[in-house]
Amino acid sequence: MSHIIFDDQRIELDEGQTVLSGLLDHHYDIPNSCRSGVCQTCLMQAVDGEIPEIAQVGLKDTLKAQGYFLACSCVPQTPLRVVTTQADVLRCSATVINQTLLSKNVLRLRLKPEHTYEYRAGQYLTVWKTATIGRSYSLASVAELDDFLELHIRRIPNGIVSNWLHDTVKTGDILQIQAATGNCFYIPGSPEQKILLAGTGTGLAPLIGIARDALLQGHTGDIHLIHGATQMDDLYLHQALLDMAMQHHQFHYHTSVLQADHVTPQISTVPLEQQSIDVAVNPADWRIYLCGDVNMINGLKRKLFIAGASMNNIYSDPFVGSVDTNPTNPDTHPNIDIKVEQA
Repeated sequence: MSHIIFDDQRIELDEGQTVLSGLLDHHYDIPNSCRSGVCQTCLMQAVDGEIPEIAQVGLKDTLKAQGYFLACSCVPQTPLRVVTTQADVLRCSATVINQTLLSKNVLRLRLKPEHTYEYRAGQYLTVWKTATIGRSYSLASVAELDDFLELHIRRIPNGIVSNWLHDTVKTGDILQIQAATGNCFYIPGSPEQKILLAGTGTGLAPLIGIARDALLQGHTGDIHLIHGATQMDDLYLHQALLDMAMQHHQFHYHTSVLQADHVTPQISTVPLEQQSIDVAVNPADWRIYLCGDVNMINGLKRKLFIAGASMNNIYSDPFVGSVDTNPTNPDTHPNIDIKVEQA
């Protein structure tokens, strides 16, 4: 067993217990959401002691150098003195400039950061409702093309943050957002390489951003985007993507609607996993981006790997559900359908 020092208190940790778990057990209100090392809402800072390498996976080098770590992934092997992060270090203000319903349950939210905000299309950011409650959403915007940040917010039943953004937040409101993170973004190089973008629900948001970014940077290889949905109404931005395919000969848009009212050349009922295999024939040299439900992503990864895809060429940011210890107030995500919805 080891221990941590927090708020001048010594807290003993059980074998294998994380810093976050130990602090929550002692009734400290530490920000957290997914508790799986994805959303980064539980970021803390160590001022003394050795940080396990796994607790800094996915963090920028500048944050690692300052001793920041993910409390939900940190199981100290030696004593560790920790402090909460200063909100102004990692968060900034952004004004709501536009709200549009793209479907019955999906809200397009556009934000204008007060300062320069660095990100790559396809990454995700956290929107904070309070100092300790936040959820992560993927970015559909492209920094070089858009003067705003665009998020697609799916309403989650009883979701603390998603319902707040849908029902309470108004144009002109100022929100707090956190620095963007995530590994799903276009990397220049090999412009002739074929690209597969596959996702479900609001997993479409990062895929649109990646596709637009690739086209902007002169990608010449075929880009295939497959959007999976349960019903026809879930195919939001359907016409916009059809128009995008008409404008760019190398961009191809596919759909997978499990409960489609009818089948057309633009509407298919073939499952997303099967379509991905059918489209990415001989996937060894394809670059592949997967966004959506974690189970879907893991299953599709396996199928593509068996078909010949290199794991080094598969990029994914699965949506992970937020954890709520109150069963009467579920707050689940999963922009899965951030990444972490999104709740």
